[in-house]
Amino acid sequence: LIFVVDSNDRERCGEAREELVRMLAEDELRDAVLLVFANKQDLPNAMNAAEITDKLGLHSLRNRN
Repeated sequence: LIFVVDSNDRERCGEAREELVRMLAEDELRDAVLLVFANKQDLPNAMNAAEITDKLGLHSLRNRN
């Protein structure tokens, strides 16, 4: 699963997190490998990888099987 996030849109991170959780709860995606693509990294106010990881709650997704 490739999940694309707008690195410059902090306001919609909560919405993106909710959608990611919903998608990963689907039976078809339960065992899928996840790649998060942080788009728009060239913009001056873009979130870095650590901030995106935190905002999307990616650490809590480890060993989700």
